[in-house]
Amino acid sequence: MDLHPVDILINIINIVVLFILLRIILWKPVYRLLSERAARVRKELDDSQQTLLEADAIKREYSENLAGIEARGRSMMRESQIKATEEADEILGDAREKAKAMITEARERIAEEKERAIDNARREVAQLATDMAARILKREVMPDDSISAVDDFFNESR
Repeated sequence: MDLHPVDILINIINIVVLFILLRIILWKPVYRLLSERAARVRKELDDSQQTLLEADAIKREYSENLAGIEARGRSMMRESQIKATEEADEILGDAREKAKAMITEARERIAEEKERAIDNARREVAQLATDMAARILKREVMPDDSISAVDDFFNESR
């Protein structure tokens, strides 16, 4: 196999022409296609970055709103507890007042019953004393006389 300089030169020219043709025919469309794809990828990355920033902003806003809601909830719970305590105190106060009124009314009834019992006992004692005095004296003694005598006796004994 002999290598001739003309054959080498023809091969070199063929390679150069092929290179130029391939550059004109394939390189520009492939380069354009790759450039467009790179631009699309950059745009999608920028869009995803923007979406991520928006998501972070929404997350911060959500966290702030959640913290505000939690604070309002705690505040409402405190207010409810205070209101419940006040209502309980008010109910207890009303119950104490009613209990005091009932005790006062019971004491008044007891005093009235005591007075009635004392009056009944005086009348019975006066009646017994009159009956006894009548038997002793064997004469009739007037009930008014004995009642006034018994009243005088009890008034002196006090």
